[in-house]
Amino acid sequence: MQENLELQKHKKIHQKTIKIFGPPGTGKTYTLIERVLKGHLNKGVHPKDIAFISFTNKAVNTARDRALAAFTQYTDDDFQRFKTLHKYCRRYFEEEVFDPKNCMLDYALQAKIIKTSDARLSDDNFTYKDWSLGIYDKARNMLEDPKLVYKKESYKRDSLDIFLRKIDTYETYKKQSFIDFTDMIERSIDEVNFPPLEILILDEAQDFTPLQWSVIYKMCANVKRIYLAGDDDQGIYKWNGADPKYFTTYFPGRKVVLRKTRRFGEAIHHFSQIIRRGIVDSVEKEYEALNKSGVVKRYLNFNEIPIGTLPGTWYILGRVNTTVNELRMCAKDAGLYYGDNKGTRSFDSAQWSAIKAWTKITKGKSLDKRAAETMFKFIRELKDLSFRRDKFWSGLPDYQEYDFKGLKEWCGLDLPDESKNKPWWEILQRNFKPEQVTYFIRLLKRYGQKQLNADPQIIIDTIHSVKGGEADNVLIYSKTNWPSAFVNKNTYEQSDEKRVYYTGVTRAKNTLHILSTDYKYNYPIGMDYLVYIQERE
Repeated sequence: MQENLELQKHKKIHQKTIKIFGPPGTGKTYTLIERVLKGHLNKGVHPKDIAFISFTNKAVNTARDRALAAFTQYTDDDFQRFKTLHKYCRRYFEEEVFDPKNCMLDYALQAKIIKTSDARLSDDNFTYKDWSLGIYDKARNMLEDPKLVYKKESYKRDSLDIFLRKIDTYETYKKQSFIDFTDMIERSIDEVNFPPLEILILDEAQDFTPLQWSVIYKMCANVKRIYLAGDDDQGIYKWNGADPKYFTTYFPGRKVVLRKTRRFGEAIHHFSQIIRRGIVDSVEKEYEALNKSGVVKRYLNFNEIPIGTLPGTWYILGRVNTTVNELRMCAKDAGLYYGDNKGTRSFDSAQWSAIKAWTKITKGKSLDKRAAETMFKFIRELKDLSFRRDKFWSGLPDYQEYDFKGLKEWCGLDLPDESKNKPWWEILQRNFKPEQVTYFIRLLKRYGQKQLNADPQIIIDTIHSVKGGEADNVLIYSKTNWPSAFVNKNTYEQSDEKRVYYTGVTRAKNTLHILSTDYKYNYPIGMDYLVYIQERE
C-alpha cells in the first residue's frame, strides 16, 4: 500500500516537472531566465509565486537582476524567493522555528569548538579546517552512516575512535541551542511548512545532495509547475555528498535536451567528448558544436604556452589548490598579471597604490590624503614613524591634496628634492621583498600602468571555482594530486575525475591547452589527447 502511494506521488511530480539538460555552453541559464522565468512573468504570474533556487548566489542574483530589468513594475522585494537552498530554508526556519542569527555555527568555528570543548583531543588531532567534521557533514548530506562514509574516505586523518569522539563533542556542544548549516536543512524537512508556489525553478540540479533533495521533494508538494536544469556530466561536487543521479534518475519528469553549444567549435567539442566517454552512467545528450574549428594543443612546459601572445581572456586551471599554487608561481616567474575568481589580484594592492602615488609625485602632480598615507608606509628613509600611523592622517582634512613640496612641509617627508628623480623601487623599499620588486618591474614593463589598473585578463584558480564561466583561452594542468582513483583503478572515482576535467575543458571558447607533466599520478588527459590526435588523423 505504501509503495503504491509513493508511485502515485512520483506520478504527480512527473506530470508537472520538466528536466532541462544543458551541456556546456548550450544556453541553460538563458533558457531558465529568458524563456521559463520571463515566460511565466509575461503570462501574469507574480514573482512572489515563483521560487528560483540555485547552487550559487551568483546564479540567483543574475536571474533576479535580469527579471527586474525586464519587468520594471516589480521591486527587489517581489523576488524574495530567489535564493540558494540554504537561504531559502533559513528564511522559513526563522519564521516558523526560531531566529538562527545568534546560534548559527559557521565552518570557521566548528574545528575550534572541537579543540576547546574536549580536553581529550590534543593539538595533534586538531586542524583549523577539520577534515573529520568535513566527512561527518558529507555523511549527513548523503543520508548515510558517518562510520561507513569515514572508512571509505581516502583523505581521513584520524583513527575511527578519534573521528567518533569529535562528532560526539561537536553534537554535545550544539545542544546548547546551536545549529549549523546542515542542521537547518535537516530540520526544515520536519519543522518547516513551505508556502505554495506557482513555479519552482531549480538551477544546477546535479549539484544537490540527497539531504537537499529531501527538502526539494517537500517543497514540490505545493508547487504547480517544476523546472529542473543541470548537466550530470558537470556534477563535480561528489566530495560534498552531491549525487547527479537524483537529477537524472530519481526525480521524475519530462526530459528536454539543449542541442547546440554557443561556446566552442569542433576541435574542443571533439576532445571534450573523448573525456566524456569515461563518465559512468552519463545520460545521452548529444549536442552540436559551433561552426568553427578551434585549437587543442598539449605542452610539457609552462613557458611554451603562448599566454602572453594570444588575445582574449584566460582561465589557467588546476585540479586542487596545491596545483593552482604551482601555476601561480609559474605565472609570476613569467611576469604575468593575473587574478582569481574571487577578485584577488596577483600583487598587493597597497604596494601598487604606493607605486602609483610615487610615480604621480615625480611627475609634479598632487596626492590626496589616502594615497599619501599609503605611500608613506613603504618609504624606507622616513625617520619619524608617527607619520606612518593612522592617527596622524585622520587629523588632516579629506579634501586637502599635497605635492612633493607639501608633503615635505606638512607631512614629515624627509627626502631631498633630488629624490624626485629616483625610480619607485629605490624609494619604496620598506615591506617590499626583492622578488616583489622584480615582479612589479616586469609587470610595468610588460603591461604598463593603465592595464594594471584594470581587471586582469588571466584567472588562475581551481576548475571548481570557474564552473559556469567561460574564457577565450583555457589552460588545464593535468596533475591530479588525487591518486586513489587511478592507483586503485576505481571506475566510479575515475568517472568523478573525468567530470571535473570535462567541466574544465568545456570552459574554453577558442583555444584549449593541456599542460602535462611526468608526475607520478598524472591525470591521463594526456592519453586522451593522443586519442584525440589519432581520431583527427
